[in-house]
Amino acid sequence: MTLSQRRRTRLTAAMLAALALTSASVPAYGAVSVPQQIRVALFLDLGSKYQSTTPSATLVSTDGISLSWQAGGAFATIAAGASVRFAVDGYRVVVLETADPTAAANALKKIQASSKAGAVTKLIKRGAAVYQVSEGGFATAALAKSALSKWTNAGVAGGSSLTPAFVGGPLAVEAGPYSSLAEAAAAAEQIGNAGLDAFPAVKPAAGGASYVVRVGQASDAGEQDRVLQAASAAGFAVAKPASNDPYAVVRNDVTANPAGAAVPLYGLPAGSTAALLAGPAGDAPIQVVERSKRSYRGNLEMSVLNNNLAVVNVVGLEQYLYAVVGAEIPSSWPAEAQKAQAVAARSYALSMGNQYQVAQVVDSTYSQAYNGTTSENPSAIAGVQATAGEVMTSGGKIINAVFSSNAGGITADPVEIWGNTTPYLAGVVKSPDEGPQQGKPDWFRIALSTGEIGYIRSDMAADQGQKNDAGLPVVRVTANDVAVRKIPLVQNDVTPLARLNAGATAVLLDKVPEYTNYSWVEGPYTGDQLLTNLNNKLGASNKIQGPLQTLEVSEKGASGRAIKLSANGKPVAITGDNLRSALGGVKSTLFEIEETGRFTVMGADGAKRELPVQSGPLQVLGGDGATRSFDSGSAIVLSGGGKIRAITAQAQFVISGQGNGHGLGLSQWGAKGLADQGYDYQSILKYYYKDIALEKDGNG
Repeated sequence: MTLSQRRRTRLTAAMLAALALTSASVPAYGAVSVPQQIRVALFLDLGSKYQSTTPSATLVSTDGISLSWQAGGAFATIAAGASVRFAVDGYRVVVLETADPTAAANALKKIQASSKAGAVTKLIKRGAAVYQVSEGGFATAALAKSALSKWTNAGVAGGSSLTPAFVGGPLAVEAGPYSSLAEAAAAAEQIGNAGLDAFPAVKPAAGGASYVVRVGQASDAGEQDRVLQAASAAGFAVAKPASNDPYAVVRNDVTANPAGAAVPLYGLPAGSTAALLAGPAGDAPIQVVERSKRSYRGNLEMSVLNNNLAVVNVVGLEQYLYAVVGAEIPSSWPAEAQKAQAVAARSYALSMGNQYQVAQVVDSTYSQAYNGTTSENPSAIAGVQATAGEVMTSGGKIINAVFSSNAGGITADPVEIWGNTTPYLAGVVKSPDEGPQQGKPDWFRIALSTGEIGYIRSDMAADQGQKNDAGLPVVRVTANDVAVRKIPLVQNDVTPLARLNAGATAVLLDKVPEYTNYSWVEGPYTGDQLLTNLNNKLGASNKIQGPLQTLEVSEKGASGRAIKLSANGKPVAITGDNLRSALGGVKSTLFEIEETGRFTVMGADGAKRELPVQSGPLQVLGGDGATRSFDSGSAIVLSGGGKIRAITAQAQFVISGQGNGHGLGLSQWGAKGLADQGYDYQSILKYYYKDIALEKDGNG
């Protein structure tokens, strides 16, 4: 049986017997706690653990936005369709202050050529509008000073500026309090008429908020003292606020269009733990422009963590799952697969705790895909609602219900992926994952006369049992302008290796399935390409000494997945699922490595030579009786057993495998396969997760 045939083998009778049809049962109500809300980080800086940052976040909603402190009532409403922005009130370099919005736009354009943190703020000084062009914020004044030097040397800072370029910071003095934000804004304009930088600000207070004016943008205590003296001399009653006093300074941001209408920008200080909430003023969700313009249910919480803006979506758990299930599996899949995915996603999310410090999960596949309302659909919503509050437990605790796209026909053992065991993920089981292959044509792997190896679709060529003059099997092309592809897949954005017309022939090497999430092939990779990928994942003491001549799977796990590799005959210090990224992002670890540059030859004297380890000149005898030096390109050879093989003069590697993802727990394509056969979602879950219970909140 060929590899292709083995990949297409249907579920065995033993597997079918193990999956007896069951009728859906009511999940037990136990001691497990299922919360009503979940916290999802959209932007967050946790250093090496997780980092997705933005210098600012812009929100807009067709029904408007209500702003409040985390523990207090609303203090402002953003009109329907209008924007509001948020950023860190940190250190920044103010490169230009001008009364000309065109000059501001030109300076901003120069900054934006190399930085995403450029901004333009409009304020009133001495009775006229001025525009401050800045870059920031920076974590320290020293970093901002370095940026000031850079922009000065580049000719951006200073010039025709109304004031010399300077390093601005979060230190200020305060006037007030005032009865409203509008009153504070009017007071800021009066102070600005005295030539001082002044901005309204909102601070948390019992039952809501209080309003002040922050005067100055000082980067150190000495500059703060000078601002205090200048404001006092101008007749304003000001004082230094307490250290780490929470606030949000409100600036008129015109970054999008310096000559246009201003957008309120709320700047939060790095030293405070206070958070602002942006909630929907009506039924419409809130769009986050910097997150691919996705819209989200619930509230958006703004805070500062590790000197960067943190944006967290605080949303109902079930509403969160509407988007997760919709993003994870197609809406066309059976209802029982939708339900299984909903329970798995709910369990996985709740098992995380506060893994991300201010959030339980993130919106990327580091947790599970969450694209907001854009990925919701009726099928996903129905699957979530049908299983509302339902989770899987083991030992009374919600399980870490990991899942992957496609197990490649067999699920993984945790030891293969993580290096340790997990009871409810124990065991390796067959998985009906062939769905992506259904309806797809096979491809012929062929060798061109140029020596290149490629693929043509089997419906555009015929294998009629013919052989060429060298006795090698060939396929005959049956259509005109047939593309020879680098992998067995139509890729319109990749130039074909060649194009063949009807009647042309090519040496047949193999017949393989089309490239899908179930069956795939990557490469060929050169030794240099893989050496770079591998060494990027290895520490200095473990790097592979090049050139890379051989690379092979040295150990496999219970499911057949690669656990360890050997390079140039020595172990590679990368194991388990980390091998995927180390090999350039292959879909799974259920793979084989074909070393086309590795072969054994027998000389006329009967001596054997292992290439490429035993290097040196090599002569090959062609089917036409002619010899040539084999120092570049490729050749087709017959092994001692009569098997056809493509070899290359230089080390090259082709990686072929099955599945997409780590392969642990539920296979999404496998769940679809089982649902298609009539199994309910509980049967599906208990097939992929061992000895688990299905429970709902004990308070339900």
